[in-house]
Amino acid sequence: MKIPGEIAVITGGASGIGRATALALARAGADIALADVNDARLESTRAEIAACGRRVIAVHCDVSHDDDVQRLAEVVEARLGPPGIVMNNAGVVLRGALEQISMADWQWCFGINVFGVVRGVQAFLPGMIERRRGYIVNTGSMAGLVALTGEGGPYVASKFAVVGLTEALALYAHQFGVGVSLLCPAGVRTNLAETGRSIGMSPERERTETLMAQTIQGGAEVEPEEIAALVVDAIEEERFLILPDEVQAEVVRHRAHDINAFVAARLRIGG
Repeated sequence: MKIPGEIAVITGGASGIGRATALALARAGADIALADVNDARLESTRAEIAACGRRVIAVHCDVSHDDDVQRLAEVVEARLGPPGIVMNNAGVVLRGALEQISMADWQWCFGINVFGVVRGVQAFLPGMIERRRGYIVNTGSMAGLVALTGEGGPYVASKFAVVGLTEALALYAHQFGVGVSLLCPAGVRTNLAETGRSIGMSPERERTETLMAQTIQGGAEVEPEEIAALVVDAIEEERFLILPDEVQAEVVRHRAHDINAFVAARLRIGG
């Protein structure tokens, strides 16, 4: 898909991968609609994009609320026009001792990570189908392809759901001329932990879980700008899976080849 002149909507657009992708798309020639719950960061990112010379609006939007997402779609249409690119990127982290995590916490995690994506698709896909063009990027995670840690159950489950939903969406939307990409980043330097929840874990266990996740993911964190560049390339090339590096791809291949052996090996090393 050619990006210049398109209107792009990014949820979770005030910081991290969302902010970096919004800036990258603006520099590639798109007008931007930012959506987030953090108004201060939202305004800061809006100003950065405006400095790129593109049209930009910032909309307070909680993707766990139907009305907020529907209002976002209406505001974008009224102020910028019909969007050609939508990135459902807003997300949260929930991890901890599985027997201690409440149903309310599970619902909070799925309400944003899964149903936030569903709401974005429901709000914007009908217009794309009507116009017979458009592009949707859903932010999953490496944790949606491989369970990075045992204590990551709710987050892992939510991201596995996003992976399945996005694959099905790609198969469905293709007949209407709508492209779809699935972003599965691993360790990225973002503020995601600030909005996350950790339940029933000691500081020592948290450090161990973080180390195990980094080992599976392939090491050091990368900057959001690196991920944003991959997203822009995937949109232009209309490529489905966006996986940041070959180490992560190899882990996914090992799991797919023999999941029994893969899980058994991880149990032997304690995670």
